[in-house]
Amino acid sequence: MGELDVRSGGTLLIGYDVESSGDPSIVRRFLQKAEEVHSDLSAPCTFFLVGKVVEANREELAELRRRCDLFDYEQHTYSHMLLKTVCIDDGQKVSLVKGGPPEEIEREVSRTNQILAQHLGVECWGLTGPWGYYRGLCDRPDLLEILDRNGIRFLRTYARNEKDFQPVSFEIQPFWYKLQGFPNLLEMGIHGWQDVYWRSINGWENTKGYLDLLKDTVDMVAKRGLVWSYGAHDWSAIKSDSEMSVMRGFIQYAKDRGLRMMDYRSFYLEALKARAP
Repeated sequence: MGELDVRSGGTLLIGYDVESSGDPSIVRRFLQKAEEVHSDLSAPCTFFLVGKVVEANREELAELRRRCDLFDYEQHTYSHMLLKTVCIDDGQKVSLVKGGPPEEIEREVSRTNQILAQHLGVECWGLTGPWGYYRGLCDRPDLLEILDRNGIRFLRTYARNEKDFQPVSFEIQPFWYKLQGFPNLLEMGIHGWQDVYWRSINGWENTKGYLDLLKDTVDMVAKRGLVWSYGAHDWSAIKSDSEMSVMRGFIQYAKDRGLRMMDYRSFYLEALKARAP
């Protein structure tokens, strides 16, 4: 699948899906704590923003962008529309969530690009596919064409295993969609467990258990020199952890273990440069 050769040391990419369009107060509390934690630790990251969220919080986001240069701003569609259907087998039940039609997906992506440009002055390059999918968009060159046409250069869509659940294997390292005809479009996926799934299964109050899991994963990534694309969310990052203590402890531990920390856009540019002759 055109994987990258990045085994020069572990790399941590942190991406938050900022998606709480129904309650702007959640987004604003998250942005406040995220700025505090990431600024204190000098840790870059990426916000993958739902278009509706940008519209509802445009002043707060614009001010944050002026105030702090640690954050990269990308998109998560306009209304959190799935790009592909998922059939989730979580070991207890099987559930189906349908993806949107291609023409509506294009409208969602194009509209969010325009919103990011209008309110934040951002030319959007990256997209996280809502819910995430097994094999990303390897089987959907039609969707890759839509995204490429709308200026998307990197994705986080490979975020489920063969049961459309989690965790996702770390053997799936970032790769180019060259086989599908889009050699400059990079898939970064989301590895391991997203916070929502592990914490909903093991208890939202079990912050120590989740932090221990993250630290164990940091050790593995550092030892093997892997890229870890980590997925979190605005609402879940502060649920039962209003100070984002888990993220603070996680980032500090990753830095102590020597992991590089990058936002997704910077990683894409590095990968593009490394691939050039």
